[in-house]
Amino acid sequence: MSARLEKIEKSEAHLSIEVDAQTFEEGLQKAYRKVVKQVAIPGFRKGRVPRELLEAHFGREILFEDAIEMVVPNAFEEALTELDIEPIAQPEFEIEEIKEDNILKFKAVVPVKPEVVLGQTEGLEVSIPVFALDEADVDRRMEDMAAHYAQLVEKVDEPAEMGDTATIDFEGFIDDVAFPGGAGEDYPLELGSHTFIPGFEEQVVGLKVGDTADVSVRFPETYQAEELAGKNAVFKVTVHKIETKKSRELNDEFAQEVSNFDTLAELRDDVRKNLQASMENHKKSLLREAALTKALEGCEIDVPAAVVKMQLANMLERFADQLKMQGISLEQYFQLTGRNVERFNEEMWPEGEKNARTNFLLEKIVEEKGITISDEELDNQIVEIATSMGIEPDQARQNLAGVMDDFTYRLKIEKALDYLVDHAVVTEVDDENEENPAVENITAAVTESEPEA
Repeated sequence: MSARLEKIEKSEAHLSIEVDAQTFEEGLQKAYRKVVKQVAIPGFRKGRVPRELLEAHFGREILFEDAIEMVVPNAFEEALTELDIEPIAQPEFEIEEIKEDNILKFKAVVPVKPEVVLGQTEGLEVSIPVFALDEADVDRRMEDMAAHYAQLVEKVDEPAEMGDTATIDFEGFIDDVAFPGGAGEDYPLELGSHTFIPGFEEQVVGLKVGDTADVSVRFPETYQAEELAGKNAVFKVTVHKIETKKSRELNDEFAQEVSNFDTLAELRDDVRKNLQASMENHKKSLLREAALTKALEGCEIDVPAAVVKMQLANMLERFADQLKMQGISLEQYFQLTGRNVERFNEEMWPEGEKNARTNFLLEKIVEEKGITISDEELDNQIVEIATSMGIEPDQARQNLAGVMDDFTYRLKIEKALDYLVDHAVVTEVDDENEENPAVENITAAVTESEPEA
């Protein structure tokens, strides 16, 4: 085996690799022992056809695919060692030539860690909204709690309305033929959530428990599933249950039921305290995001496409897990919304690329600023984790034993973020000010947090 580094361009190493005849011949022989079991030639039992006759009958190319799969990975690993190259994502291979003398030539494009040229990391000018908690915020949070703990009341004879949750069976048909992915059982559909195809939920409004109805919709012309795009469909829907929310009255009894407090006043004080803590956390998050955005604008990083694809795969996996918790599969979501993996990747590519650039930027800051984690800092973090999980620190340390390097790495990344914020020039502006694009509604973001009552 011989290997040559042709170039490194845009954080991708281009390798030219040649596998010697003896090594490739060994791969061909292994491939023959596999393939011969799968073919039949008159006059020979399966698995007994001589290699020469097999190649004469089908062509020697019949062995190439399996031989390549057996030879290329080892040759690639040897090339990485010889050229001292460390990949950060899966490579792409291109078979160039298989000579008559059984010499195999192939190319490999290997994503490698990009060179990061830092721009400004100190004195970054960032702006965030002025954070101030008032009683109106507390009022809204109390109202949110009342809505959160609202009692679900089943409707028996009343029809479904927007805001109700209807548990339904559904099956979709086009020209009286059911189509794949268009059916579900006991699905809890919140009317007005816009989960299903436009026009679907509106037609469930007015139905009662036990009703069966045909819901007619038209798939959008831009629907990703071409066989459905622009077509009319009929969903046969059966309503099994309808639930509506009954608001709760805010009083001492409510406080005792949802918290450890005896009075509504005590609960309100705790809500105020937690909102203040949430606001501080939100302020910290915004500062980090603003400083990071500024730092990214000034640095040079060529992110390999393969790394972005890895980010997108992780994002899609997390999204699928979220859907699963809601009782719907990723395939059903794509079917019902007209999206697919390709469209997801296209839409999320900028975010995936930003995530990758962020990781490389922060790693570079860790390296250049000599950021380390002391034993005391590590112990404090482990104690914090143990407290949050209700376990002993020794148990938490034992749980982290197999991933301690990754855990320490994440702590360094956190300190790199803090470095950007600590050395930034921060200006607080009115939260209505359009100069801060990172924030749309501070109060809404803050009041999403749950009080620790």
